[in-house]
Amino acid sequence: MIEINKLSPAALKAAVRTGIAEWGQRASIFEHALYVEPQDARRGHYRKCWCGCGRKAKFRLMANGICMSEGCELSMHREAKGRSSRSTRDGENG
Repeated sequence: MIEINKLSPAALKAAVRTGIAEWGQRASIFEHALYVEPQDARRGHYRKCWCGCGRKAKFRLMANGICMSEGCELSMHREAKGRSSRSTRDGENG
């Protein structure tokens, strides 16, 4: 069982929206709320961001407590916003 008091504010908001029944066990970018969290330094080393900006990948895209992707802050926020709006549009049409 997870301790709700130890979650970050973004994770807590996502947990309230989608529920905590399977928190940390299973995640889907289409079923669960997406949020962005800073990533811990691996002894000061980060990968390069996949978007081509040349920055370090210091942030993670999370869903249901599980990391889906990592990249720079801007790319992760764009991905979270784009996925959430696309999934709601697809759900209404299909």
